[in-house]
Amino acid sequence: ADTLPVLKGLNFDEKDAFIIETTPRNDSICYWIKDSLVYQMDTLEVQLDYLYTDTLNRLVPKTDTIYLANKLTREQREKLQKKANEEKEKERKKREKKGDTIRVEPTKFLTMNVDAPSAFDIYRNIYLSFEEPVASIDTAAIHMEVKVDSVWQPAPFFFMADSLMPRQYQILADWQPEQEYQLTIDSLAFIGVYGLHTDKVQQTVKVKKMDEYGTILLNIKGAAPHAVAELLDANGNVLRQQPVTEEGTADFYFLNPGTKYYIRLFNDHNNNGVWDTGDYDKKIQPEEVFYFPKVWEMKANFEFEENWDVNAIPIDKQKLDEIKKQKPEETKKVQDRNKERARKLGR
Repeated sequence: ADTLPVLKGLNFDEKDAFIIETTPRNDSICYWIKDSLVYQMDTLEVQLDYLYTDTLNRLVPKTDTIYLANKLTREQREKLQKKANEEKEKERKKREKKGDTIRVEPTKFLTMNVDAPSAFDIYRNIYLSFEEPVASIDTAAIHMEVKVDSVWQPAPFFFMADSLMPRQYQILADWQPEQEYQLTIDSLAFIGVYGLHTDKVQQTVKVKKMDEYGTILLNIKGAAPHAVAELLDANGNVLRQQPVTEEGTADFYFLNPGTKYYIRLFNDHNNNGVWDTGDYDKKIQPEEVFYFPKVWEMKANFEFEENWDVNAIPIDKQKLDEIKKQKPEETKKVQDRNKERARKLGR
């Protein structure tokens, strides 16, 4: 169901207690508990109201009570903290006897992962991801510079939250080929929901040359008025999406050489930009999916142009074996095992 479950605290106040993080299809939900008085409790009692599918394939309301136990009780946590404090005091006294009285405890920072390879693709963004939700952001502490005649100069950029991943942020800029850029993020730029802040980070990237990429140009026939072409890798993962134009074209630029690419297309009948599985109750069929019956092994500074009639080959014959979840040999092995099992059962 698209409706999120409703949580009610039975031994705590659930109002404004959580930061809710969901996947795009709401098939996985993470509740981050903000209040230390709540997450330090030994057990949380929660009433959960949600919709579930009954035996008639109907969504019906259901209520459950769940108990969430802390891995360690408050008493156990206090004992561990007391022991850690005693160990620190022993170390301090030892240093004091040796005349070493100055020691600065290392600062624990909020972990921030910066996804910005030094050899940078012109089409991509810089991604910042965090281990916990971010409570505050100082965008004035984020700086982008470009090297011009060996001198770093300020460069415009755009900072935004990722709409699909709540703990991820993007930095976008008008990257120019063969240019060097330097990202600097000052300390305290990000403060997490549990009070930790980020350390200073500085990272340099150089944008690749234009002739390092290849291109695929498609002239498509037979697709619906609204259709989306998808670029896939060898594992069937979607790398890019490109709406098919009114003229029936879909072009993919800046493709890395030495990589195998595949093309998939779906008829986007409701024009929402994603493939829909259909609705059995409303008698709506899944949106049609087509595969281009060829693999591209990309070359640098090379352009492929192809004409594609999506109906030229039957749909069930289009998908290449390389990107099938179950390969033909595996299917044959399963069939052979089933035949052998049936033979032993005398069927």
